[in-house]
Amino acid sequence: MRARAIEVRYQRGGVLAVSGVTIDLRPGAGLLITGGRGAGKSSVLRALLGLAGPGGDITVLGAPPGDPAALRRIGWAPPSWPFGYGLTAREVVGMVAALKGHGPSGAARAIAEAGVQQADRRVEGLEIEDVRRTALACALTGEPDLLVLDDPWEFPETVAAIRRAMARGAAVLAASADPGGLPAVLGASIHLTDGAPG
Repeated sequence: MRARAIEVRYQRGGVLAVSGVTIDLRPGAGLLITGGRGAGKSSVLRALLGLAGPGGDITVLGAPPGDPAALRRIGWAPPSWPFGYGLTAREVVGMVAALKGHGPSGAARAIAEAGVQQADRRVEGLEIEDVRRTALACALTGEPDLLVLDDPWEFPETVAAIRRAMARGAAVLAASADPGGLPAVLGASIHLTDGAPG
C-alpha cells in the first residue's frame, strides 16, 4: 500500500475530515493508526478501501482504492455493528467467503480462528464480543493479502490472527483510539489529531 497526502471530504466543498496522511505499508508489515474520537482514523481506512471519496495518490495492492479485484484480496473488519439482521454469524461469514470466491471450509476456518462462540445464533442476538469476533472472521476469510481492522478488540485471537497474517506476508493496517498492546504487535504507528498527522 502506498498513499500520499490522503484527503477525505464528506460533503461537496466541505471541510476536510482528513488531510496530509501518508502511508507506506509493505507485505508482512503492520501499521496502527491512533488518535482520539473523531481524529480521522476510520476515514483514512475508508479512503484506502474506496468507501470514502479520497484525494491524493493512493495505490492499494497495485490498484486504485475500491478496485473490485483488489477488494477480494482485502479482509476488512469494520467497527461497531456492521451486520444486517436475520442471518446467523455462520451465514454472514459464509456470504463474505462466497463473495471472495471461497467455500464453506474457508468460512469455518475463519470462524474458528476468530474464536466465534455462537456461530449459529442470529447476529441480532449476539453479545457484542461475538459481534466483534464475527467481524474479525469476515476479515480473515480467504487469507487476505491486506488485513484492515477498524477499532479491533484486543482478543487473544485478534493478536494471533495479526501475527499469523504478517508471518505469511500479509500487510496489516489497524486503527484504534485505545490501542493497548497493538503497537508492539504491529510494529509501527502514526497518530492523528483533527484529521492530520501530529
